[in-house]
Amino acid sequence: MGSSSSPCFLLFALAAAAQTPAPVVRDASLRPPARLLPEVALASCAESVSFAEFGLGDGGIAPASRGLLQWSGPDCKTAGGVRVQCLAAGVKVTFPSARELLVAPDGFVHLRSGESAGPFPNGLELWLADGQTVRISLVPSETTRVRDVVVGDAERRLQPWRRGAPAAEIARNTGWAGVRVLCLGDGGDLYRAVALGPLVVLERLLVTEERATATPEQRLVLLTTPLVQSLRTMQRQHREPDAAVRQAITAVGEIADHGDLLFAAGAQLQRAEHDRLRWLLRGGFEVELTLTGQLAPRLMLFAGDSPRPLVEWSLRADAAAFLVNPHEDQAEKRWHGNGTRLPKVVNELQAREELFEFGRAMRVIERLQK
Repeated sequence: MGSSSSPCFLLFALAAAAQTPAPVVRDASLRPPARLLPEVALASCAESVSFAEFGLGDGGIAPASRGLLQWSGPDCKTAGGVRVQCLAAGVKVTFPSARELLVAPDGFVHLRSGESAGPFPNGLELWLADGQTVRISLVPSETTRVRDVVVGDAERRLQPWRRGAPAAEIARNTGWAGVRVLCLGDGGDLYRAVALGPLVVLERLLVTEERATATPEQRLVLLTTPLVQSLRTMQRQHREPDAAVRQAITAVGEIADHGDLLFAAGAQLQRAEHDRLRWLLRGGFEVELTLTGQLAPRLMLFAGDSPRPLVEWSLRADAAAFLVNPHEDQAEKRWHGNGTRLPKVVNELQAREELFEFGRAMRVIERLQK
């Protein structure tokens, strides 16, 4: 591999990353037109996904307000203070921010200001910023369309509505086969979320008119903890005596050791070039997303001005990291070794074939190319 990705260069680049407040385009003449809203956010996802790192608000929940999931009369109140009421008009969700959502029996989600999204004929699962969900099951063929409402998380779930009637029961932790929507912003910015391995693709479904220009229509969230972990595993797997491989693996180890600098949680990335899905990291590093070729989509990590990536990650449910072949004279062999499997993340959000979510996520990403 060329000198631009040597361990010596990486040490200098990673040291610069610790002191660089913001990425700088390597050539001002290539600077893309200014974009009002960043396209990519980095999130750590150490144990759970933190919505705050998405750069799209706190979800209408103040961290200091966290408590316990509990009954409040016939209603539920989540750990973050979100109130869930089952009414004749549908299911009303009220956030501590005072934002209100109404999931109507016809499957449309309404804001008090008049905007709506849907329909979701079989219901939907709302993901809240306090880590809990509101699962609303609808049955279009029945007179009472709201079938079940379940609130909670994997440890505890309350059911205020069961089989079309009020209830006050403890629910079992079962799976959900329907649409999942994240409540961001002040709670009323709704995004459909589909994960491709460690990449969460967000598609905006609902926002108030006054907030429309301040919220992106699509955003990519890169969960960086599994990426860094895969580099550490790769470093242990490759111990060949070949000098070029040793040099590349040393570089991989340096990146893993400084992953918290290079992939700073909460960072929002700006585009590096006009016509490519390529974004700036600190210290002269860049990441690029390609939608074509073997095991696409893939994320590629570039060091400095090297024309070849050092590492690539396939972005699917069975995501893996690949060391790019360090021998430049072996163009027919793209990767060295068989790849390193990434740890599983956000299993509930991974693209499901029965809902055609992989194709939906790819279409959202393609919009960023326009």
